[in-house]
Amino acid sequence: MVFTDLIFLFCFLPISVLLTKLIRNVKLQNILLVVLSLLFYAWSNPIYVVLLILSILWNYFTAFELEAQNDEKTKKILLIVSVVVNLFILGFYKYTGFLMDILHIQSDLKIALPVGLSFFTFSELSYIFDVYNGKSKPQKNIILFTLYVSFFGKISMGPIVSYHEMEDQLRNRTLSKAQYASGMVLISKGLIKKVLLADQLSYVYSILQNNTSTLGVWLLAISYMLQIYFDFSGYSDMAIGLSKFFCFDFKPNFDHPYTATSVQDFWRKWHISLSQWFRDYLYIPLGGNRVDKNTYIRNIFIVWFCTGLWHGANWTFILWGLYYGCLLLLEKFFLREKLEKLPKPISHIYTLLVVLIGWVFFMSPNITTAFSTLGKMIGIGTTTFANNQAKFMLKSYFIVFVLAILLSTKVYDRIQIFVYNQYKMKAVYTTWTIYIILLIVCIAFIVGGTYHSFLYFAF
Repeated sequence: MVFTDLIFLFCFLPISVLLTKLIRNVKLQNILLVVLSLLFYAWSNPIYVVLLILSILWNYFTAFELEAQNDEKTKKILLIVSVVVNLFILGFYKYTGFLMDILHIQSDLKIALPVGLSFFTFSELSYIFDVYNGKSKPQKNIILFTLYVSFFGKISMGPIVSYHEMEDQLRNRTLSKAQYASGMVLISKGLIKKVLLADQLSYVYSILQNNTSTLGVWLLAISYMLQIYFDFSGYSDMAIGLSKFFCFDFKPNFDHPYTATSVQDFWRKWHISLSQWFRDYLYIPLGGNRVDKNTYIRNIFIVWFCTGLWHGANWTFILWGLYYGCLLLLEKFFLREKLEKLPKPISHIYTLLVVLIGWVFFMSPNITTAFSTLGKMIGIGTTTFANNQAKFMLKSYFIVFVLAILLSTKVYDRIQIFVYNQYKMKAVYTTWTIYIILLIVCIAFIVGGTYHSFLYFAF
C-alpha cells in the first residue's frame, strides 16, 4: 500500500481536484468522482473493485425491496438476509483463516483482505438500516449511491459516515474558499502527524520489540500508543480535509482522546465514527441503557465483543474489546462518582494507564505475548530495569516523545488560538510558512524511504 499512498498524495489528489474544479455541474462531478474512486480502489488490486461493485449493487436493490414491503415480518426477514450477506462477505475475507485456526483445519488457503472492506461494509449497513428505520428513502440514483460507498476520501480507512449524514451532500454541494483552506490545513496536519511523528514512533516500536528491560517495554508500549493515535488521526485529518476539497463536510474522527478522564470519555473522543456506528446500529437497537441491569450488561458485552472482532481476526482484539466492556461496566456501577470527585490529573493518569494496557493487548500477536509484556512492565521476566538499547532509544528519540505527548493534548490548539487572536493575519502567514516548511520535510522523509503504510489499512 505504500506506493498507492504516494500516488494518492502526489498525483491522484491534485488531478482529481483539478478535474472537479473544471466541471461545475454537480451531476457531472458525481460521475467523475465515481470513476476516480473506482480507479483509486482498483489501484492496489483490480479484482477487488469487482467485489466492491457487486456489494454496491446488492445493497442498492435490497433497499428498494425493503421499502416495497408492507408486511413487517417479511421486511424484517429481508433486513436480516441483507445484513447476513454483507457480514458473510466481510467474514469470508477477514475471518476465514481465524475460524480455520479455531477448528484446527490445516490449509494453504491465503485470503487477502480487500482494503477498506470493514469500512465500506459498515457504510452500506448504515444505509440499509436507515432505509429500514425510515430515516432515509432508497437512493434511486445509482451514481449517488456508488459515490456514497466508494468515495476515495473515506473508503480506505474511514471515517464511517452514515448514509443520512451524507445524503444531502451527494446532491447539493458548494465549495467556499474557507472550506478549501480548512481542507488544506487538515491535509497538512494529517501528513505531518503521519510522517514526522507516527513513522518515527513506528521505528522506535520496531527496534524495541525484543527488548528485555522494564524501561524498554514501557517505551515499546508508549511508542505504540502514540504511534497509533498519530497514524490514524493523521489519516482521518487527511481524509476529512480531502473531502472538503470536493465539498463534503465530515465530522472529526478524533477529539484529543488522550486528554480523557475516564474510559467512557476516551471512547467519546477516539474513532468517533465507529463508536457512533455501534451506538446507533447495535447498542440502541438492543435496548441501550433503557433496559434492566442484566440486559444492559449483556448489551455492553455484545457491543464490545463486536467492536473487538471488527478490528481483526485474533483473540487479542476480542480480549481488547471485552476489556473495555468490563471497564465501562466498572465505571458505571462502581467508579463513576469516585472518578468525578478525584482531581482531574489523577483521573487522567488512571485513564492513560488503562488505555495503555489496552494497547498492549491490541499490539500483541497473541494473548501469551500480551500478558508477558504486561508482566515485564512491572518487572516480571525482565533482565534489568534499563539496558543500553532502551537508554539509547530514549535519549535519541526523547524530543519525538515529548513533542508527541504535547501534541496529543490541546496545547497546540490553545497556542494557535492565542496567537491568532493576538497577531491576526501575521499569524496566518507565519502558520502557512511553517506548514509549507514541514510539508517539504515530510516529502524529504517520504522520498528518503522512511515512510510507512497506515496501520489501519490492516483493519
